[in-house]
Amino acid sequence: MNQDAVGEHSRGGPGGDIATITVPTLVGIGRLDVADFQDIARRYATGIPGAALVEFPAAAHLIALDAPVELTAALGPFLAR
Repeated sequence: MNQDAVGEHSRGGPGGDIATITVPTLVGIGRLDVADFQDIARRYATGIPGAALVEFPAAAHLIALDAPVELTAALGPFLAR
């Protein structure tokens, strides 16, 4: 893990204001991922207006590989709106 990148994103990311994001946003958290990444994802979900947060209990960092069925189930309704 690149500690510089983790530190940068845990302080707010590389420039820009996530509160200005205006597109529909789905933020996923793998509950088996490291705590720092879970915290970053929660902060993004809170800071992006209207963002939806989905937690994947059986996934780590690579949600698409760890929980593909659950990810597809979350993406379908999100993309249909």
